[in-house]
Amino acid sequence: MDPLTVKRRLTCILAADAVGYSQQMGLDEENTIRVLSAHRAVIDGIITFHGGRIISTAGDSVLAEFSSVVEAVRCAVEIQEALKTRNDALPDKSKMHFRVGVNLGDVVVKNDDLLGDGVNVAARLETLAEPGGICISSSVYDQITGKLDLGFQDIGEQALKNISRPIRVYRVSGTAAPQRSASALPAQRQGKSLIWGIGAAVVVAIATIAAWQTGWLRFGAADRGSPINAAAPVGAPATGAPALSSATPGTASGAPPVQADVDTQRLRADAEALKKQAETELARARSDADAVRAARTKADAEAAASRLRAQAEVDAARIRSEAAAAAARTKSDAEAATRTAETRDAKAAAAAPASAAAGGARYDGTWNVTVICAPAEGASAYKLELVAQVKDDFLRGEYGGEGKPGWLRLQGAIQPDGSATLDAHGLTGDPKYNLKSAAQGIPYAYHVAAHFDANRGTGRRLELRACDLRFAKQ
Repeated sequence: MDPLTVKRRLTCILAADAVGYSQQMGLDEENTIRVLSAHRAVIDGIITFHGGRIISTAGDSVLAEFSSVVEAVRCAVEIQEALKTRNDALPDKSKMHFRVGVNLGDVVVKNDDLLGDGVNVAARLETLAEPGGICISSSVYDQITGKLDLGFQDIGEQALKNISRPIRVYRVSGTAAPQRSASALPAQRQGKSLIWGIGAAVVVAIATIAAWQTGWLRFGAADRGSPINAAAPVGAPATGAPALSSATPGTASGAPPVQADVDTQRLRADAEALKKQAETELARARSDADAVRAARTKADAEAAASRLRAQAEVDAARIRSEAAAAAARTKSDAEAATRTAETRDAKAAAAAPASAAAGGARYDGTWNVTVICAPAEGASAYKLELVAQVKDDFLRGEYGGEGKPGWLRLQGAIQPDGSATLDAHGLTGDPKYNLKSAAQGIPYAYHVAAHFDANRGTGRRLELRACDLRFAKQ
């Protein structure tokens, strides 16, 4: 390639790959292909929504190009969230997780394909990600810092296979913690203010009781002109201090301080009442605060539940749409295969009479056909019988009603030597499939290799599961 004619550009590459795809294919090919097809429909749609271009798809992997680094990372996050929702609805053996790597780098443009170090780094980053996770390079991290509400884990410089330099790698660890709404703050401040106010009242009440117990309130009553000073001797010093020694209770010379006791009892009763009122207000404040917190928690829970229900409805609608599209594609493919087979068989049937007449072998008549299928992974064994007609060495038979679950059509030309390749088309009614999402059954098609003699014939199914066929002429 001439360096002067090489076209390059700076772009963001997203690489995604399924985890354990080969192992799942070995266990259940049909189910694995169905799950992969549904997952891929979601991935392709999200890539298109975010302005990406799919470069190539090889089996279970996807390579896409983005002009915006921010949109590429948003796309990766939405892909993993959507696939998690789909996997949560699947049994464990059917779950299929993807790893995703994102890199910003210089690439070589060749027609519609992209080559070079920038693409290779994205593919290597994908292998470092955990199942359901995302790894990005430092070039991507530098571009999205402060622009996306995500968490990142710096896992240091990594030596990537076939990459000459170490690459600093970050794992995308999820979205940041949600912020508390502003509407909840006034109620919280109000509750705290109420509790602090009641607490201050309790402190005042306790201080009042302590003052009374230490005698401060008694002295105050005496200074205000209580009977304690009135009972002092005439010759008492005029110093302004109360003559307590001659008027204290229990002395022979002083009169009983009746007014002081009344004041003391009143203060004590007031302090006790204030204490009880403070305790009552504090309990009420705590109850109000608990009610505010409970109402806020309930509102938050209802909002979260509403968001989850809305998301579930969106996902369910998308899944139903994908299932309908997949069923339509399968039906269209089956109809095309049927038309091709009918055209081929019609040509063979037109040529068959002359060949049969030359060889002296004719199989026209009514035949009883028995189909026996062994159990397969998740599917039950079954046996069915149908009647087929052979005309001009062309066999055609049908079981059940067309368009209803359990329907089967078997047809094909019988060669002069007795060999035949028959086409089978039908709609499965097996309980392993969720027929609520496809009320008319799920289309399927396969081929049968058969051999006939004058009155007998045998055959076997060539695709998917093992089935034997027996033919007997009436």
